[in-house]
Amino acid sequence: MAEYVAKPGKLRLKGEKKKKKKSHKRKHESDGEEAGDDVDGEVLHGQWRRVRDLVDVKGSICVVSCTGAYIAAQDDGFFVEGVPGESEKREPNEAEEFLGYTVGEVKVALKSGYGKYLCTSTSGEVVGRSDAIGSREMWEPIFQDGLTALEGSNRRFMTVSDSGKLMASAEKVADDAKFTLRTSKAKFKKAKTEVEQEYGKKLSSLELEYVNRYQSYQDHHVKVTDKSREELRQARGSGKLHESLLDRREKMKSDRYCK
Repeated sequence: MAEYVAKPGKLRLKGEKKKKKKSHKRKHESDGEEAGDDVDGEVLHGQWRRVRDLVDVKGSICVVSCTGAYIAAQDDGFFVEGVPGESEKREPNEAEEFLGYTVGEVKVALKSGYGKYLCTSTSGEVVGRSDAIGSREMWEPIFQDGLTALEGSNRRFMTVSDSGKLMASAEKVADDAKFTLRTSKAKFKKAKTEVEQEYGKKLSSLELEYVNRYQSYQDHHVKVTDKSREELRQARGSGKLHESLLDRREKMKSDRYCK
């Protein structure tokens, strides 16, 4: 008689349905950003995401103060702080939208909905009355922890006064000089270079690709060195993977590119 082996597990009564196990795998987003999974305010209303780098200061931009209020343009050329916390409740309206431009390697320019560029006045106010970009219309952003400080041409930082007017008068970056810039532009994904793609592959697959790419197949056989790939692992860690692959290829007589 065959030996009976009891299987461990939870006792289940007759007729009791087996419960499905819930998957605890973390949901991955297709673009890395979805409103439903946004736990740190990265994306606002499923569209307006936080600006963290100079490359993102392009297209539609909104500026949010430290109180969570939108900065809005007025028809007299001045800019004011809106209602605190309003940015968490709705999208920006036309007066609260700006067009962002990168100027050179480190500076940006902002154009209001009235078609005028933001600049610093002689009295330290931020005004939007310029039709073209000059030195006074350039701002140098400083990004840190998802917040942005904007330094004007007068070497002062953009801030909000006690009366709610936008100024360029702060000598240091205090809380009232820290803004959240948001853009409706899709996040730019830098394409991986061929080298970066190769460094992410398995060494065995990578070496075989090199062999297939360069061998002349005189005897109709793929020839791969039987040496250990430990040297490739060490070369990958030291940034000399390509050199190591070349050395291994040189040992193969059928390689038409190596002597």
